[in-house]
Amino acid sequence: MVYIFEHKPARDLLGSFLLDHPEFESMSVMRKIAVVFAVLFALLAVAAGVVYALFDAEAIKRQISEQVAAKTGRVLTIGGDVGLSVWPELAVRAGRVSLSEADGKTDFAAIDSLRVAVAVMPLLSGRLEAREIEIDGLALTLIKRRDGSLNIDDLLAGQKEKPAGDAKPAAATAEDSQPLQVDIAGLALRNARFTWRDQTTGKTTQLSSIDFSTGRLQADSAAATLAIDALKLATRGSSGDDSFEFAIDMPAIRLAGQRLETPFSGNLGLVSSKLPMRSLKLPLSGKLAVDLAKSSASLGLDTWLDESKIGLQLAVERFSPLFFNFDLKVDQLNVDRYLPPKASASAGQATPTGGEAPVAKGRADDAIDLSALNELNFRGRVAIGQLQAQGLKVSALDARIAAANGRLDISPMTAKLYGGSLDGALGVNARGNVFTVRQKLAGIDIRALMKDAIDKEPLEGRGSLSLDVNTRGANADALKRALAGQAALELRDGAVRGVNVGKMLRDAKAVLKSGQVGSATASTTEKTDFSELTASFRIAGGVARNDDLAMKSPLLRLGGAGDIDIGNSRIDYLAKVSIVDTAQGQEGKELAEFRGITIPIRLRGSFDKLSYSLEVGDLLKDAAKAKVEEKKQELKQKANEKLQEKLGGKLQGLFGK
Repeated sequence: MVYIFEHKPARDLLGSFLLDHPEFESMSVMRKIAVVFAVLFALLAVAAGVVYALFDAEAIKRQISEQVAAKTGRVLTIGGDVGLSVWPELAVRAGRVSLSEADGKTDFAAIDSLRVAVAVMPLLSGRLEAREIEIDGLALTLIKRRDGSLNIDDLLAGQKEKPAGDAKPAAATAEDSQPLQVDIAGLALRNARFTWRDQTTGKTTQLSSIDFSTGRLQADSAAATLAIDALKLATRGSSGDDSFEFAIDMPAIRLAGQRLETPFSGNLGLVSSKLPMRSLKLPLSGKLAVDLAKSSASLGLDTWLDESKIGLQLAVERFSPLFFNFDLKVDQLNVDRYLPPKASASAGQATPTGGEAPVAKGRADDAIDLSALNELNFRGRVAIGQLQAQGLKVSALDARIAAANGRLDISPMTAKLYGGSLDGALGVNARGNVFTVRQKLAGIDIRALMKDAIDKEPLEGRGSLSLDVNTRGANADALKRALAGQAALELRDGAVRGVNVGKMLRDAKAVLKSGQVGSATASTTEKTDFSELTASFRIAGGVARNDDLAMKSPLLRLGGAGDIDIGNSRIDYLAKVSIVDTAQGQEGKELAEFRGITIPIRLRGSFDKLSYSLEVGDLLKDAAKAKVEEKKQELKQKANEKLQEKLGGKLQGLFGK
């Protein structure tokens, strides 16, 4: 048995047998009104009696369950009582109701209780006036299976295509489009629970407590207006080991002429063991505007994160496909404060000593997934007054960002940092996981920059650094091994830290005497000063090759060539040192015997444990050549002296002196 309830305005219900009756025309107005209400109440009484007489809760529950099973194959269980009242309001209440998964064994959705109460009299004039609509204890579980399908695919299958025979006739469509006025005292959704389970990643996200309520809700389809008073939403949830809470309050929502505007306020909180401070909270305030006719929207949002003031202006130009512009401004932000501490490198990790480095496969959770870029389409600007991230400190950061067709481009990007400036661009392409970096740093303090960037200080000085590199790969190791491009460095009045070339030259005296060589580990207490240092690098396969190192100081000149293996964090470099003729001071005199000799110094090892040694063979060859050349010069000098003596004697005899 199926019950169908329809309503029409009072004249439509009574006109055919009362309002057009001849005797009714002769009555006074008051009597007409009295008769109309008497008949109306009589009809309602009869209708109520019929409804109560026909109402069989168990039969209705059974029939609804059968219809759901026939259409969906799922099990609908109505375990609680079902109640119905028709006066002075049409009210339906139900207890526990649940809908199973497709297997019919576990719950997909459930409701602890439901109550809907609609005023009867307004229905007769085409108005829906509800006293209350309450749902308590809604529980819903969505599952993404390992094959990518969802546990609601079977429910959505019937909505994807509708047979042509389902099209409604024009008359029915016109009737359905009759103006409707809605006036609901309030909506309430209490203690709702939502679970999202992703079996492909093993991650579960839960909203454990959802409370949603509104004040009075009024709508008029003819005038296209909507007014909602005091909308409130609050929820708590968890994702993995992290928990969060969110609350928002909209004092008034107004939709008129397909335009919606509303101010809002709220807060967002997060509790995580990964956060150094364990928890944080962001207060939110702003204004939302939507223009349905133009498919556009705008959002103004202000928030505060500790001492950081953040402002966002967002403008949606179209809804489908989504495209928006944004302008994000932050006065100061220390990102490192909210990041977990860096994990230390695993001890004892084997590092190849020669040959081609094996390609690192990386763990599954190290994979870099850029697929989200395929859905992004926006333009925007980010301006940050003071920023610290991954140890780096910059100011006056200004970046223009654009995303489309799976690409994300940041260009131009400018900032001030470490006494200098930055000007460059970054690019990311989801197709092939490609990254590009073009940066020009000018006037920077290289020691302070490297200290913050890599926690090492191999160089001192001020100057410029340029990068034009690209790479691709599925994880960080692959990106390092695929690095390609070029770089250049130019510094003034600095030092190379960890190596004292002057000391090494003095140690070379023992090598010349004994022919034996030792090695030493670089020390942070040692350094070699320079007045100028320049170098360029060609990068391929994660290895940076340098052939034109030039370092100058009052005492010496240094050149060299070698490889910096970025992929394996190792270096193999041969530096060549020579003493200049203008060396002065005690150290210059001490090293004067090395004039004309090139001292080869080999730097080799991992970035964390770099060692250096003298190349004995080349040193002895150069020393021997220098001795031979010195002997030649000495013999030549003596021959010249003897020749001058002979010539001098002959000249004296010639002139009689």
